[in-house]
Amino acid sequence: MKLLLLAAGKSNRIYKKINKNKCLIEYNKKSLLEKIISDSNLKKKDDINIVVGFNKYLIKKKLKRFKVNYIENNLFNNTDMLYSLYLGLKKLNDDIIISYSDIIFSKNIFLKINRIKKNKDIIIPINTKWKKIWKRRKKNILDDCETLNYDKKFILTEIGNKIKDPRNVKGQYMGIIFISKKKLPLIIRLLKSYLKKNKKSHLTYFLNSIKKKLKIYCMKTSTFWYEIDDFQDYKSLRNLK
Repeated sequence: MKLLLLAAGKSNRIYKKINKNKCLIEYNKKSLLEKIISDSNLKKKDDINIVVGFNKYLIKKKLKRFKVNYIENNLFNNTDMLYSLYLGLKKLNDDIIISYSDIIFSKNIFLKINRIKKNKDIIIPINTKWKKIWKRRKKNILDDCETLNYDKKFILTEIGNKIKDPRNVKGQYMGIIFISKKKLPLIIRLLKSYLKKNKKSHLTYFLNSIKKKLKIYCMKTSTFWYEIDDFQDYKSLRNLK
């Protein structure tokens, strides 16, 4: 199993107010990156992979106690997370857990993925307490959240569209994805093709575009999760400690 963290962006919506990459924000005396790496319980250098770009030297300095393989996105000013994902996936050849670097979540997510990953192409953890989280973050669900639905076998049927009725949304995508080694070459090809037509796009849009080609299993969870998207989220983070 490998861990791939996406941490190349500048965090434009918040950087001027906090003067640091979002991934270096601290929660319980650890940066978000340090927490995710520690919770993964992966020890070898090749196990931990981070796509870096903006302020990469600060990230490397902060993580010097860890064995980390850095993948550089030198086009971070003109590309989005999907391109960083593409760069990262090309370097790996194993089962992979991908994670955003501006989120906080329970380490039980890693344990549960490991328990259920057999014979699954893609797994995305789904938070079932998402409405409470959005209330805590003081967000408008209709403005800020996206659709997410799955069938009776928990296979994704829709993600990433505008919400019309929150009652029809079954959970919140958490910014974490498991990809099996077996399906990795296909996903890389699909991602490369998608990027040719969509220079800048959201990861959820990509998942929505491939849901008919690959079975994306939705793993329900009610464990702790929080995202730092803007300065309001950053201020609200203090109340979580």
